[in-house]
Amino acid sequence: MDISSEVVLKSLAIHKITEDDGLISSSQALNIADRDLNQLLVKYFFKSFKVEERFRFTHETSLEYNEVYSYVKAIFDSPNHLHEKSIEIAKHLYTHSRNQNIKDGDVMVTYFEDCVLGDEITDAIGIFKVENKDTYIKIMGHGGVFDISSEEGISINKLDKGLIIFNTDQENGYQTMMVDKTNKSSNAQYWQKDFLGVEPFNDEYFHTQSIINNMQEFAQEAFAGQTKTEKIAFVNESIDYIKANDQFDQSDYQEKILQAPELIEHFENFQEKKQVEHPELNLEHFDISKPAIKNTKRFIRSVIKLDKNFHVYVHGNRHNIERGFDENRKQNFYTLYFEREE
Repeated sequence: MDISSEVVLKSLAIHKITEDDGLISSSQALNIADRDLNQLLVKYFFKSFKVEERFRFTHETSLEYNEVYSYVKAIFDSPNHLHEKSIEIAKHLYTHSRNQNIKDGDVMVTYFEDCVLGDEITDAIGIFKVENKDTYIKIMGHGGVFDISSEEGISINKLDKGLIIFNTDQENGYQTMMVDKTNKSSNAQYWQKDFLGVEPFNDEYFHTQSIINNMQEFAQEAFAGQTKTEKIAFVNESIDYIKANDQFDQSDYQEKILQAPELIEHFENFQEKKQVEHPELNLEHFDISKPAIKNTKRFIRSVIKLDKNFHVYVHGNRHNIERGFDENRKQNFYTLYFEREE
């Protein structure tokens, strides 16, 4: 995301979670007076977030029962209590880490001033966890004598886990941004759901992201007995439909992309099942978010890997690629149809 040069890191508390020693809390927060280091840290903390993808604190009973929300609210009410509340946040994270296969790491809680959110200038609190360290080579020299050594440190180009909470929309769980780049499996839920207790904002970005994910899942289900080419081509055609329209209309999508009555019926049943799972979503008609298309499409696999010899990238018409089996060679093959070679 774009970061205003006016953002200032006012306070930083660092704690450590280890399997052997448990939670090791610091004695005081840090004030980063060096302007260059301050701006470097601001860039490190903010650069991995997508500003369009918003989350909010939630709880099935009441927001006041969400522990992280309560700690954050207390810090916004009295920023001088950041270190005290950061220890409570670290304890809460440790509680949700020790019974799972969760990595050790450094926990950092920060307070930022002069953040820009839309047309609003506000303070923000950051909660971060660093789980992975890199090794760096350090060269030292004095008077023509040089030495070389290695050190372990944090790469400023990648943030493992983080949540930035802006001091706005408090009554609805604040507006927040979340990142979790180290876990893509089910145990990643400990960061978003178990520890933070946040959920995506029910907006056009979330709706667009959800329908693209649904289309990928539907392709696996509806084309289960067909080739990977059919699945990839269907998803690509569906994405092209979304990119070409400002609004998603399920009836129009079914008429132009699905077409076959049995496929339409299958999709309607699939969507009804998803609606039951996520009643807060309106999956039949909503405005399309172009940034959501760009960010979500990065994770769509459109390549067919053939042994270790070839990669076939599928971007368009599924009728221009056919799969077969050669009885003489006892091998599978693909036939590709095209107009010109570039």
